[in-house]
Amino acid sequence: MVQKIEIAVIGVGVDGNEKLDSLNDNSYSTFRRTLNALRRRLTRKKNRSQPPDKSLDKFSVTNQTSVNQQQSTTGGNPSDGVYSRLSFDPSLSSYYRWLAIVSLAVLYNIIFVVGRAIFWEINKKATFLWYFLDYLCDFIYFLDTIVHCHEGYLEQGLLVRDAKKLRQHYFSTSHWRLDLISMFPTDLAYVWWGPNQCSFDRVPCAVIVRINRLLRLPRMWEWFERTETATGYPNAFRICKVVLAILVLIHWNACLYFAISYAQGFGSDNWVYNLNGTQNASLTRQYIYSFYWSTLTLTTIGETPTPENETEYLFVVADFLAGVLIFATIVGNIGSMISNMNVARVEFQNRMDGVKQYMAFRKVGGELEARVIRWFAYTWAQSGALDEERVLAALPDKLKAEIAIRVHMDTLKQVRIFQDCEPGLLEALVLKLRLQVFSPGDYICRKGDVGKEMYIVKRGRLSVVADDGTTVLATLGAGSVFGEVSVLEIAGNRTGTRRTANVRSIGYSDLFCLAKRDLWETLADYPEARASLTERGCQLLRKDGLLDETVFASAAQQQDSLELGVSKLEVTVENLNVRLARLLGEYASSQAKLKQRISKLEKCFNQQQDDESDEDIEEWKKRRYSLQLKGSKGYQRRKGAKVSTQSKLDSENDDDEHNDQQNDLLSRQNTM
Repeated sequence: MVQKIEIAVIGVGVDGNEKLDSLNDNSYSTFRRTLNALRRRLTRKKNRSQPPDKSLDKFSVTNQTSVNQQQSTTGGNPSDGVYSRLSFDPSLSSYYRWLAIVSLAVLYNIIFVVGRAIFWEINKKATFLWYFLDYLCDFIYFLDTIVHCHEGYLEQGLLVRDAKKLRQHYFSTSHWRLDLISMFPTDLAYVWWGPNQCSFDRVPCAVIVRINRLLRLPRMWEWFERTETATGYPNAFRICKVVLAILVLIHWNACLYFAISYAQGFGSDNWVYNLNGTQNASLTRQYIYSFYWSTLTLTTIGETPTPENETEYLFVVADFLAGVLIFATIVGNIGSMISNMNVARVEFQNRMDGVKQYMAFRKVGGELEARVIRWFAYTWAQSGALDEERVLAALPDKLKAEIAIRVHMDTLKQVRIFQDCEPGLLEALVLKLRLQVFSPGDYICRKGDVGKEMYIVKRGRLSVVADDGTTVLATLGAGSVFGEVSVLEIAGNRTGTRRTANVRSIGYSDLFCLAKRDLWETLADYPEARASLTERGCQLLRKDGLLDETVFASAAQQQDSLELGVSKLEVTVENLNVRLARLLGEYASSQAKLKQRISKLEKCFNQQQDDESDEDIEEWKKRRYSLQLKGSKGYQRRKGAKVSTQSKLDSENDDDEHNDQQNDLLSRQNTM
């Protein structure tokens, strides 16, 4: 079908080119439209064989590109093209910084919209500054609406960047209503109600019309959540967030107290604010006293003036209830946050107390007990007693590997036998490293011990001592490695797998340990690296004169012969596999042929059975017909005999009747 359409298009093009000179402008444009329509039909039919994935199409910029091309062909506005490509990744740091700016604008409105609406003196000072800040926040709100409207979201694990899809998703949520209401230009009320017209006898001020700006509060909570996740001190940030919430509530309650004082009349009783006097008339005194009264009431501490009418009583009761319910909850949360900040310390202290109780119960002794306590103190001071495996257990293996590589890769590269190894081997080995902490005087290994692990010094100093324990032969510092040759099990090593020296910790030392079993499990997947490590280990032994060349050569020869035998065995097994595959193929083909022959025999047998059954049926029909024929002839004979007998009987009956009639006539004549 596609080929036919292509031929049709080519044909139309040829005919059209021949007649272009004779066509006028109108017919030429008609021809072009027809040709474009045919091309579009051809494109749709070609794409019909491979339908696009609509769910994935929204994640690419192909859709936007086609829209932009269409706009360019139709003379669209360039700004519309930019708007159609607009999208924001919420995971970027720039988006987080933008949320911080929006949060500052929201916090400004939370504090000053209510404050300026009640405390009228604020509006009379720096009027231009307040106008500038108000409309700067409005401009930030407007930009944030555009950003929020084009904020990317995840679908099927991919970030949607199609501007049209982003807008549809935005309007499908409830955020757009809050954003729209928060930007509603309520400041138009300033035309007949200016913010500078209020005074002590006209509260609240006109700034109260901007109360709708507080509806952008969810954006500030979003920034709080992101900061709490990103910061390294989440508990401290939570406490700061709760303290900010408390201050805002006290601020709003202070403004409400001052507004009720205005409604009741300043100085009308002892409960309301007294505006008389120079000090009381100042803005600072008004706000500080209102804030002080609000703090005492909501926290239910201290004494405040007693209310004197119903409105004042109701307000105080509402404040007490809010203080009991809200502030009790907030204070309880702060207590739990402070406890969570010390949860690691408490857990560590419980572990140390358990060990001390065990040592006291078993009567370990004062000196050893003091060493254990010092070890606990050092562990807490260095790492906070963190269990790395438990802390990283929630992460996937890939992320754990990346963290381990960042932390331990430089340490592993210091080992001589691991230098110039392929990165895959080092990444696999770095996950096998285990941190061990040794106290002063602890022996890491003793001479003659079986070497089952190698050590890398991360922090601290170690001394290599003689058998007497006092003579220091060498000192090892950070970055030193020992025991790496013993874990390789090189044949010809005069020391075997035994330790050749005593290594003791001078102070507290942090060492990375790599077990022999973990090393060989990793090398099983890297045979080339295993041979390279063995060669490097031999070079180190030759350098120190600890390699028996005869034994090594014999072992190498045995290894070569063993590898040769294994390779021959592998070839033999491969040949056997080939032969087995060939035999299986022949068996399958012969089995197929046998099945075909059996099926043919079954068909022949069934055909023969059918023929025999047909012959039997014909013979049976013939016999039946002959029997029927014979039966019909006997019946005819029997019927003829029966008819003759019946005729004889009828004639006899007629004779008898005739005789009877004659006898009757004779008898009548005699009587006469």
